[in-house]
Amino acid sequence: MVTIEELIIEMMPFPEGLKEFCRKNQNFSKALKIIHPDKFIALQATATSYSPYYPEDEIIGFYVYDYGKNNPVFKQDFLLNIDKKNNNFILYTGLSAVIDNKSVKHINDFLSTYGKGGYFKDSHRITLEELPEELKDRALKAIALAEARKKGGYPKITQEHVEDIYKKFKNHISKSDPSTQI
Repeated sequence: MVTIEELIIEMMPFPEGLKEFCRKNQNFSKALKIIHPDKFIALQATATSYSPYYPEDEIIGFYVYDYGKNNPVFKQDFLLNIDKKNNNFILYTGLSAVIDNKSVKHINDFLSTYGKGGYFKDSHRITLEELPEELKDRALKAIALAEARKKGGYPKITQEHVEDIYKKFKNHISKSDPSTQI
């Protein structure tokens, strides 16, 4: 039986190594904003970049709409793919309660290490206007979905629905890549 959290991670455009890391590291997975649909809506997009100070480490940014607050805001959290090996990751977040200083660290640690000299400045909390142009349509849909959820216009997802979505997703993946097994 797949959980809603596992389904969300599976459907993200993450490399397989990151998905596997999530499966093995529960604290890391729970710290991902994307698996909390009652507070955050993932824009289903990632951005890859590198810091000139640590070019061997890949930085994966992912975007969410944080509508769980009185003043909703778009955020970009950062995952560090250490040495680009797709087997060891660190999540940087502003959610202090989930920090373990192993695989989950505070966003300020990221900015002071990888963002020296102004790199990644003002990229954690962003406005609709500051989002990449390619994400603005998704962002507007996230805002509309958040409003519907706040008004109770979005039904709770049942376990049966999760299983059905997962099955359809896996079938779609296996049809687009014949080497994929269900």
